[in-house]
Amino acid sequence: MVELLVVVILVLIVAGFAIPGMISSLRQARIRGAASDYAVLLEQARTYAIRDNRYYSTYILAGSGTTPTQAYVDMCPQKVGQASGNGGTSIVAASSTCSGDPSVMIPAEVVQQASSSAPNTSNLQTQLLPSTTTVTPIDASVTAPIFSPRGLPCTAVTLSSLSICDSSGGPTAYWTFFNDTRSGSWQAVTITPAGRIKKWYYTGSAWSKM
Repeated sequence: MVELLVVVILVLIVAGFAIPGMISSLRQARIRGAASDYAVLLEQARTYAIRDNRYYSTYILAGSGTTPTQAYVDMCPQKVGQASGNGGTSIVAASSTCSGDPSVMIPAEVVQQASSSAPNTSNLQTQLLPSTTTVTPIDASVTAPIFSPRGLPCTAVTLSSLSICDSSGGPTAYWTFFNDTRSGSWQAVTITPAGRIKKWYYTGSAWSKM
């Protein structure tokens, strides 16, 4: 009986050290998975914009109650010569006129944050863009990333009451930041002016590419 108690105590001690590490790893996997899923969704938006010769935006809809947070490509209804979709109000299912909005779910503890709340954004910007550029990445929590039929990120403008995406004023870049509210971990997904989508994680002092 004494030997059994000793074994049980040892198992509990080992578990006490191992479980926090496992929980931390699981949380890290969740936020990295969310960033990866979002990056894939952006790639889809870019591909569809080129394929369909349209302007597609990617929105994140915050969850509430039993409704999970979701990111989606705003494709329906499809419009000619202007931004498609419903402006980020809801995800549209497939119908006879549209194939539906591609979407991914984001874990409840992973929250999109404004760039002003993200750590050391100057470090990320120096890695994302050349030091000589005048481009400032657009905060995706304020303006949804949008791709043109050329597959390049651009800035939405209103022209003759139509919402279009104009890149004639210069190159456009976007960045999206995610924070795990339980572990405090940060991830970022960026879009360069050339349309390249990259994933990053914060080490505690600087941003590193995934």
